[in-house]
This record gives sequence, C-alpha cells and structure tokens, in this order.
Amino acid sequence: MHGPTIEAVEGDRVRFYVTNKLPEGTTVHWHGVIVPSGMDGVGGLSQKAIEPGETYMYEFTLRQHGTLMYHSHHDEMTQMQLGAMGMFIIHPRSRRPIHRTATTPFS
Repeated sequence: MHGPTIEAVEGDRVRFYVTNKLPEGTTVHWHGVIVPSGMDGVGGLSQKAIEPGETYMYEFTLRQHGTLMYHSHHDEMTQMQLGAMGMFIIHPRSRRPIHRTATTPFS
C-alpha cells in the first residue's frame, strides 16, 4: 500500500510536515516537481536525513502542473516497498482548452 495521493493547484504554496516513524533515517523526494534545492529530499546532498522521531518541514510553491509522485530517497527500495511513496497531482491553475490534432496512418 502506498501513501496518500496529494492534490493541489499550480501556483499554490504547499507545506508538508514529515515525521519519521521508521527505525532509520528517511527523506522525501518530490519526483519531477520543480522545488528549491533544500526541498528536493536528496539525503546527504540537499538535506540531512530525517532521523527516527524527527519532523522536517518541506515548503515550496508549485510551478507546474501534471501527475507526478513523491517517494523516499533514503534506502528507497526498502522504504518504497513499505509504502513511502505516492502520487502528487498538480492541477492546472487555468482550464485552457487543449487542442489536439490526431493523425493516423489511415488518414
């Protein structure tokens, strides 16, 4: 089972408090989300690991829209199998119509 799906709107300022209830360090990487370096969740590079029992605050403004994900970036294969991952849906601020032209080999 994975973590909750997060939904927000492009341009929103979001704040996440992550309390580590694991027996080892962890971080959260916002996969594909444009964030400041200190919010990227790469332990040992852009932040130190969140130790067991500690809380870390991630805060940033959403600069794009799309269907993205978040996941652990510390012993990620084990922690992701335990559910330290989920979907992050960022809805577009404006609902501009999308125009598409379909081409097929039969046209």
